[in-house]
Amino acid sequence: MKITEKGKRKIARHIITVIILTVLFAAAAVCNAFIPQSFADWYGAKIFPGISILFQTINMFFHYSLTENLLIILVPALIIGAIAWVVILIKKLLTSGARLYIYKSYRNLMAVALLAAIIFQCMHGFNYRRTDVSDELELTERELTYDDYIAALRWAYSGMISARKELGEDYFGVAHMGQSFENSATFANSLVDSFAEKYEIPVSENYVRAKPVSMSHYWSYTHIVGAYDMFLGEVNLNTDYMSIIEYPVTLCHELCHAKGYASETDCNTLSVLACCSASRADFRYAGYYEIFWNLYSMSENIADKTGEVVPQFAATSEMEPVYRDMSASVIYWNQVDKEVDEIKKRFGIDITETSDIVNDSFLKSNGESGIASYHVPDSIYVRFYLTHIAGVEHA
Repeated sequence: MKITEKGKRKIARHIITVIILTVLFAAAAVCNAFIPQSFADWYGAKIFPGISILFQTINMFFHYSLTENLLIILVPALIIGAIAWVVILIKKLLTSGARLYIYKSYRNLMAVALLAAIIFQCMHGFNYRRTDVSDELELTERELTYDDYIAALRWAYSGMISARKELGEDYFGVAHMGQSFENSATFANSLVDSFAEKYEIPVSENYVRAKPVSMSHYWSYTHIVGAYDMFLGEVNLNTDYMSIIEYPVTLCHELCHAKGYASETDCNTLSVLACCSASRADFRYAGYYEIFWNLYSMSENIADKTGEVVPQFAATSEMEPVYRDMSASVIYWNQVDKEVDEIKKRFGIDITETSDIVNDSFLKSNGESGIASYHVPDSIYVRFYLTHIAGVEHA
């Protein structure tokens, strides 16, 4: 069949359209890797709050997770749609019009992907390039000593034990969150804002409504306890077991994402230190708990190399309630792991491992060090203590 001049021009337009959409999508997907830090700081402080407030305002009108409900609807819809697409393609191949059908499908897919990439960059991607929170805190840069670590460790131990004594316990002697999910989420918003204001960290002051996920138990198979949906600007929390030693920090961590910080290290730094400054004992307990165990292991490593002896904070009778809380959390996660292992035996899929691989790849694609970026360098906590706590205490 002879192709007319008009047909040739139409094919050329199709090719150009495909090339343009593909190039634009590729550029949008990686552009955050090339923007200067100064632009990211300006964007995060001045532009991001104005853009994100639209999404966050819509989310406020729904007490349930939009992300969860959309996934429940979209996943089956995508599977059915993919099957239908293949069926139509086979029909087109057997008759005519397969080439035009493939072109339109790819064009539409690239258009949607381009829009998604733009939203991702505006709501999250650019914020990966912001100045580190540790730099915003203007921490001391002097060389740290063993005594510095022990002083910070003692501070964390004292704060953890003091907060734990203020908490009630259940029949098994385990402490739990002091207030409801909604009250805790509201409190966490003001906590992050007040901490950021005190230390002049430019977070968005938009109110972000955190949402509980109804299928949290199955979400636990991934070992993920919180997630920020950058396409909806929504914070989702795993509420299957709201462990008091994890939940407050997780809640504040996800809010920090929604308030303009993308780095996992930055969000953990902000959330942990903010929790330590909280008026509520359950939040303080979680913050100091995180710092204590971070510094305790490092102090032991330093002591092994220098011949020093770490004070036996972990062996005191005051730690017994802490160990009960830890044991309750371990029991929960052991049960989850048993269910994951059972699924692996039946279907050959390790959900936890797969989740880690996907998350690690996503973080590395955005310039992070993978899931290792969740760990806050212990030196940050020590330097924060020396800069903002010890100096005030001894003033």
